[in-house]
Amino acid sequence: MKHPDLPLEKRDDDSGSVGEVLRIAFPLIMATSSHALRLFSDRLMLSRFSQESLSASLSAGVMTFASMCFFMGTASYAGTFVAQYTGAGRSGRVGASVWQGIYLALFGGLCLAMLSTQAHAIFAWVGHSPLVQVQQVYYFRILASMAVFPLLTGAIMCFWSGRGRTWTIFLISSSGVAINIFFNWLLIFGNWGFPELGIRGAAIATDISSVFALCFALTLFWAKSNRKQFETFPRKTFQWSLFSRLVRFGVPNGVNMFLDVAAFNIFVLILGKHGLVEGAATAIAFSMNAMAFIPMIGIGMTVNILVGQSIGADDIPHAKRSVRSAIKIISLYMGVMSGLFLLTPGWFVSLFNSGNEVRVMATGFLRYIATYLVFDGFFIIYQNAIKGAGDTKFSMYAGVVIAWLCLVVPCLILYSYDYPIGYLWSVFVAYIMLAGTVFFMRYRCGKWENMKVIEN
Repeated sequence: MKHPDLPLEKRDDDSGSVGEVLRIAFPLIMATSSHALRLFSDRLMLSRFSQESLSASLSAGVMTFASMCFFMGTASYAGTFVAQYTGAGRSGRVGASVWQGIYLALFGGLCLAMLSTQAHAIFAWVGHSPLVQVQQVYYFRILASMAVFPLLTGAIMCFWSGRGRTWTIFLISSSGVAINIFFNWLLIFGNWGFPELGIRGAAIATDISSVFALCFALTLFWAKSNRKQFETFPRKTFQWSLFSRLVRFGVPNGVNMFLDVAAFNIFVLILGKHGLVEGAATAIAFSMNAMAFIPMIGIGMTVNILVGQSIGADDIPHAKRSVRSAIKIISLYMGVMSGLFLLTPGWFVSLFNSGNEVRVMATGFLRYIATYLVFDGFFIIYQNAIKGAGDTKFSMYAGVVIAWLCLVVPCLILYSYDYPIGYLWSVFVAYIMLAGTVFFMRYRCGKWENMKVIEN
């Protein structure tokens, strides 16, 4: 049985097998599934409150996430540093790496609090119906003003993710999700004497759960054993050489994450501009897509961890075996989900309290999603593999070009000429397939094998 805090050469070798990947990935899958459950429950409850709230929760939620992505992608790249230091057996550098991510997260929280004051201008520019705009402004303003809490939590959880201690991540994440769902029930509908706040209640519940998760993470991070072994509270928390290296490799990751999600956000906003029915159907379809996609992020994170640790230990064969095992897992899972979305889309859509027109349209959207799920899985695995080594610049350039030239530009052209919404979905399917193929080819070329983010 491997101990995740030992260098790879000192562990028992199970050859990057499916079993090893699943041991690390299972808690991450559970954690990301919990996040998917939170998003699903938000939209399920809001669909019973009003159709405007349901539509606004997707567009404003994606806008909030897109606004956080640059800082989240940059700060959380500290996990790759933790992984490579762990693989190299240099535990004393782990705590310092996390602290540099904490400083970046604090800066990001300040920027997003300032951005939250511009919510009216942002959604007036988006141009959805006035009733939806009001809901969007509420949701975005409340979440963005308190974004520092999830950013800090994400940075601190690099301490466990990079070391492969993924059960701790599951414990923190699932506890926060449970609190979020409970306060959703209280605040959206006004149960137990609480005010009925609708979409504002959903946003406040998310903020409450974020504060709880941060407090939980900090308590564990500053435990005495961690302070001693990993220097999680060193005398000098800010270290310029390490900070600048995190910025060097993390900023391309943050830019890639931001522009990739921004492109998806524009796609969602264009679909919403077709009308309230289209916006609600899109929210339902992507809620179900999240239930399929988000758990696989756990597999992608595992690949990032194992490749990073292998790079730190100069064990490239272990990294390759881990990637092959992850591909087997993700192909099976995504293949099953594709079959379910193709054969029984009506069952998934029936979970939402929406009109018949919305349900029929959402059923069609789910079939589009089914066609690209396997390629989406390839995209997750191969992008995480090369980023685990430090190949963040290629990921940024390729991701931005594919997302904007192959998704945003064609969709804007199709929308301006009033093409049916099915054409936009076809473009989205082609974009996912192309992204999966490009990152597979980059992985196969092997340039990542000679990269490293930590000092020798």
